[in-house]
Amino acid sequence: MYFEKDYPFGKVTISDEETAEGVIRTLAVDGARESACYTDEGRHFELIFAYTQEFARVLEGSASDRHVLLIGGAGFSVPKYFISRFHTGSVDVIELHREMYDIAMNYFFLDELYLKYHPDRTGRLKVFFDDGNHYIEERRDRLLKTKDDSLRYDIILDDAFSGRIPDRGMLSEHTISCIHDILSPGGCYMINIISPLASYGSMQIALAQSILKTHFRHVRVSQVDPNRSPAERQNCIIYASDTL
Repeated sequence: MYFEKDYPFGKVTISDEETAEGVIRTLAVDGARESACYTDEGRHFELIFAYTQEFARVLEGSASDRHVLLIGGAGFSVPKYFISRFHTGSVDVIELHREMYDIAMNYFFLDELYLKYHPDRTGRLKVFFDDGNHYIEERRDRLLKTKDDSLRYDIILDDAFSGRIPDRGMLSEHTISCIHDILSPGGCYMINIISPLASYGSMQIALAQSILKTHFRHVRVSQVDPNRSPAERQNCIIYASDTL
């Protein structure tokens, strides 16, 4: 055990483990893994979890000046990857708990990202301590009022969890409508959902697809690990966009 502390949102545990790939540091909330990174020098910004690598594939294939929104910062794996990997583009992060930001700074090398790339000075990384639903609704309202297209995002990544519990409010009709409104034309929304793809317990996936299809022309679900049974509870990515 590297670190353990109780917070209002749950018990945070940070542990280091030696693996064949290197030493991996894991952040867990109430026993659920929320983030991980390598502690070996030169590897602090690499992605470990398969679902974040799915996010990365979309980032790799999009325009170089993309404006990205991440809902749920945790250990800030995706922002660290994005800023260190690409020379242009920016990422905004909504994180409900300021304590998570401090944990990322102190234990998950977010401080190193600031020292190396200065994303705060360049404006390439902005962090908002807010509820995701509130932030998105307010952003949509500002966009409708000002008609300022700089308020739009090219990619929105949803990884909002508190321990094992996803933020179900993010999949309300109202919030999805707001998300659609603040996306740029051709933009996409990606959600990480932990659920079976089929059989008992898959209702969450079916419900999410149903809501998304009322707002987006194209919705598809991918199984992060194709070797697992669809009946197993696992990371799944739902991709929604008006373009293929």
